[in-house]
Amino acid sequence: MMIQKIKKLLEIYKRERYFENLQDVQNPKTGISPREKKRLMESSAFQQETAKVFDLDFIFSHGPSLLHSLEEIFGDDIYLFDSENDTPYIIDCGANVGVSVLYFQRKYPKAKILAFEPDEEIFKILEKNITAFGHPSTQIRKEAGWTKDEDLQFYSEGGLAGSCVTDFAKKNQITTVKAIDLKKYLQQPVDFLKIDIEGAENTLIFDIADSLKNVKNLFLEYHGILNEEQNLGEILNLLKSKGFEYYIRVAGETIVHPFCNEKPESFNQQLNIFCYRKK
Repeated sequence: MMIQKIKKLLEIYKRERYFENLQDVQNPKTGISPREKKRLMESSAFQQETAKVFDLDFIFSHGPSLLHSLEEIFGDDIYLFDSENDTPYIIDCGANVGVSVLYFQRKYPKAKILAFEPDEEIFKILEKNITAFGHPSTQIRKEAGWTKDEDLQFYSEGGLAGSCVTDFAKKNQITTVKAIDLKKYLQQPVDFLKIDIEGAENTLIFDIADSLKNVKNLFLEYHGILNEEQNLGEILNLLKSKGFEYYIRVAGETIVHPFCNEKPESFNQQLNIFCYRKK
């Protein structure tokens, strides 16, 4: 009887140890373990920390924001595209702390990557991460992709939602950032252009319209700005006129019951628009 009890206790211990060890097993898609995922979910303060991502010491500023980016970018492969060559040219507007850059580097190891991030503090983190990644053909610039070279007012949020057009987090943390004319970087073939700039895309996309002929694939995150006239229809018509097919997916539910006069807290729409050429 005693031996059976000991065997049963050993089995329970082994089972507990097994599940405990699983907490440190890296998800092959997102690069983080269940234990690290839990820590990121609970790390809601806006402060610089480090997480293990694909065995890299990845620096971040806000745990839930990093987790969202990993699950969307790596888990859902939202930036995956078929490249016609092994050295695609990729432009990343709104690189944040570098999750998208890491994705491009892992999927397209020989890619030439140009990444823009205007937020001073976020850029410092991006710079550290890029150095750790060790990808020589990646260039980062502390600038906002824009319609012309100028200084812009910038609302810093500390995570994913820094913006030149709206104070998403209502923090009133206003700084001045350098902006560059994106058109001058679109005068050669671009295999993938990512634009996720928290509302500024509503102006930028019309300014770069004539340069889109050089872009093979475009990812555009559309944000409908509160108290401004919606221009999604005009954007879609522009994309069609430039030869793009497009697919639209909800990026974030901002209104649950549109017919009930609900007032969204942030954007009235948040959509991922995947733009590609018919083959």
